[in-house]
Amino acid sequence: MRKYSEADNIELVYSGTNYFELLQQMIDNSKKTFHLQTYIFDTDETGVRITEALKRAAQRKVSVYVMIDSFGSDSFSKKTSHDLLMAGVHFRKFSKTFSTENIHYGRRLHYKIAVADEFIGIIGGINIANKYNNTSEGNPWLDYAVQIKGNVCEYLHLLCEKNFKKQNNKALNIWENNTPHSGSGPHLIRFRHNDFLKGKNEIHQSYTEEMLHAQKSITIVASYFLPGKSLRKLLANASKRGVTVKIILADHSDAVSVKLAENYLYDFFLRNNIQLFEWKNSVLHGKAMLVDNKWATVGSYNLNFLSHYISLELNVDVMDLQFINAFNEHLQHIIATACKPISLNKRDYQKNKFKQIISWLAYSFFRILMIISVHKKSHKVRYKK
Repeated sequence: MRKYSEADNIELVYSGTNYFELLQQMIDNSKKTFHLQTYIFDTDETGVRITEALKRAAQRKVSVYVMIDSFGSDSFSKKTSHDLLMAGVHFRKFSKTFSTENIHYGRRLHYKIAVADEFIGIIGGINIANKYNNTSEGNPWLDYAVQIKGNVCEYLHLLCEKNFKKQNNKALNIWENNTPHSGSGPHLIRFRHNDFLKGKNEIHQSYTEEMLHAQKSITIVASYFLPGKSLRKLLANASKRGVTVKIILADHSDAVSVKLAENYLYDFFLRNNIQLFEWKNSVLHGKAMLVDNKWATVGSYNLNFLSHYISLELNVDVMDLQFINAFNEHLQHIIATACKPISLNKRDYQKNKFKQIISWLAYSFFRILMIISVHKKSHKVRYKK
């Protein structure tokens, strides 16, 4: 979406009980249609709970469509797939080994979307798995989503239909051209895509524009945080002009090599007076940014080359004072109570040459991987044009 539209209501959603209760309510209350598209769908306790709700919806004649990524959900059992199909659920995997979607190697469906009856939707970074829920396995991974109510969710419905049925953008373009947009109102949103191979770079543009124009504050929640030089420069320049920049990162990560590469970038940020904090209570998986307590973006997009050049991503940009105030209050609370600040002169990394070398090697590996990926993807885009 190029412009903002008015929603009836916008609500911040947290990983854990909050997200999965809302998701199940959406499924159980759906009357006509329900779409779910996600990267990871584990058939653990949480996955079974959602699967049973989807089957119940289909059995009461709701048109239920489920699409999961074939790589992210590689553990999704054939029996569960069969059970969904037998219950009347329209089900498929994105980019299976032998499919036209797998022509572009590495391209993944990284969306996390649910939309019911074209009127209520949730988008964010939360997958279907115990690790995002409150289970006996420990604290849920820290992540966020946004629940939106209103006719604007028809756009999400059309997007899911396009993806599931492998359609072009015609229906989305018609909707956007024929739908009134608003530059004012209490609940403004726009949905933003990244799909480099299809020429979509909207989420990156949102991040870039807001970093460039920030006047007072930038707060970022980032997992797998490996921003390119241009974004790092934008953050450094913002700090130099007096903007308070805070970045919340993972203390421990499920991707050790990415965490090592992140460490290599810490010195750059700290030397540019950017405040770094590491979340201690679980794995951090959130992807969001708040600017000047006026604007926010939340979704599936990581600040790294995989999200920028390879995966299909979706964020929602929000201008809603109540939503932003609640999110800002939450982030400031976890910074104060559940994060450790990182100081340049107290870092063990500074004193440990071995750690420095390992971090440099990890960063160099991802840098080379990015260059190779960008070259291949850019070549394909030029060829298609």
